[in-house]
Amino acid sequence: MKLSFEDHGMVALVVASGDCTGDAGERLRRTVSDRFAAGARSVIFDVAHVPLIDSAAMETLLWISEEAARLGGSLRLVAPQDAVRTILRLTRLSDRFETSASVELAARSLR
Repeated sequence: MKLSFEDHGMVALVVASGDCTGDAGERLRRTVSDRFAAGARSVIFDVAHVPLIDSAAMETLLWISEEAARLGGSLRLVAPQDAVRTILRLTRLSDRFETSASVELAARSLR
C-alpha cells in the first residue's frame, strides 16, 4: 500500500492506494501518529483506491478513530470500495466509521 498525506491545520488528509494488508496497518498507524503529533485532531482517510483491507488495518482504523476522538476530532473514510464496505459490514464496524463520497464532503462535515 502506498500512503501520502497533507496537513491542513487540525485536519490531516491521508491518501492510500493498494491493498491495506500485512504491515500496511502499522505504516498507517505511524503515519497518522506523526500527524497527531504535528497537531492534527481529525483524519480524512481517502480509501477510494484501496480494494482490500485486513484485520490488522481494521484495528488501526479503530485506533485512529479512538485517538482522534480523544483529541476532540474524528475520522472520516472517503469513498470505500464495495469490498471494504463489505468487510466493515461483516465485522459490524460500519457504524463506527463515518464515510463521505469525496474529500471535499468529508472536510465540510468536519467544520
